[in-house]
Amino acid sequence: MANITPRIVEGKIVSYRIRVHRGRDKDKKQLKPYSMTFYVPEKLQDKPEKAKKEAEKAAAIFEAECKKGNISAEHKRFEEYAEYVMTLKDRDKKHRTVHSYRSLLVRINEEIGYLRLDAITYEHLNNLYFKLGQVGSNKKTGGARDPKTIREHHRLIHVIFAQAIKEGLLTRNVADMATPPSVPRRESKHSDVEDVKKLLNVLVKAPLKWRCISNLLIATGARRGEIMGLEWQDIDFKSSKITIRNNLLYTPEKGVYISTPKSGETRTVTIPDSVVRLLVLYKAEYDDLKEGFGDDWYSDMNFCFVADYGRRMHPDSITHWLKKFTKKNELNHVSPHMLRHTQASILINQNVDIVTISKRLGHASPTTTQKIYAHEIKNSDKKANDKISEMFYAENNEVQVKGLVVKKLTFSN
Repeated sequence: MANITPRIVEGKIVSYRIRVHRGRDKDKKQLKPYSMTFYVPEKLQDKPEKAKKEAEKAAAIFEAECKKGNISAEHKRFEEYAEYVMTLKDRDKKHRTVHSYRSLLVRINEEIGYLRLDAITYEHLNNLYFKLGQVGSNKKTGGARDPKTIREHHRLIHVIFAQAIKEGLLTRNVADMATPPSVPRRESKHSDVEDVKKLLNVLVKAPLKWRCISNLLIATGARRGEIMGLEWQDIDFKSSKITIRNNLLYTPEKGVYISTPKSGETRTVTIPDSVVRLLVLYKAEYDDLKEGFGDDWYSDMNFCFVADYGRRMHPDSITHWLKKFTKKNELNHVSPHMLRHTQASILINQNVDIVTISKRLGHASPTTTQKIYAHEIKNSDKKANDKISEMFYAENNEVQVKGLVVKKLTFSN
């Protein structure tokens, strides 16, 4: 039977310490018990009998999990366990994610790293979020961290606790009870269609490699690392399709490395015939270049787009090249990500179904697409309504109901 002990603060039971005995070792020394903390919901802190019943329910579930062998008796500090989770992510080749996570962990560990996982409460997390939002918390700028960055800290903490729950170290994710600041959704920034057309007109002056890369970004809406990660075997010249299965990424620790697309899934995208013809011309140029270098050609993989001696290209290189190229030709600024948003905007406004758009862009699900492009979808719905109104209702603006005629709707404030 589990043992439960209340913790009382200012006359209120705020939590229960639950212990499940493990018996004794071969030397008859009592083993360290399994233990957890049940935090009493605020609404039950003035109702001790109901609070105790909830604690007893939690204790029964906890004891059952202990008997199944799903709970560890070891209590780990947050900083120690977070590092363990980072090694799991790094093993799965999520190097760029880990690089970002480690930068966030610096401030998180300063606040809660010394605490045991089971001792961390939502108050600890809310206090961290409050401090991150104060002036001076951003050591680079001297200002406060913006809500988006604070949310990133929150998501990382949630990920770490989720892993602890999966491994039976905890029974609930305390991050679910915390309250990070809300982030106003920003509209995705995309290039105007006319700007893209102007870019295409001047790309004829660009070297064939950069011309192909830029056209593929425009034609597919793929991420820059996905285009840089294309191999010749991924291009089907006969059916005008490319298969996206690599994603070139960079971190200071790993350099340029190969990962999977962000969704983790391979996808096939149809491209215009004119872009295929460009790739045919570029393939001939590529083969001549490769032959010219001979044994000096770096051949770790058969990437379509390479740097000197056939080495992998840095994924930032296309961003820098486009910036210089558009400035030199007096065009509005264009980036790979803006071109990706342009593709999505065009498809939404052409009433292409959201599932098709999601698959083409390589999103994990249509829900992701809907969240990112909510504003565009809203505008597209308005345009669809205007089309229906124009087709069926434009010629008859009068509405008749039981002899009453309404010619035009007007509303006063």
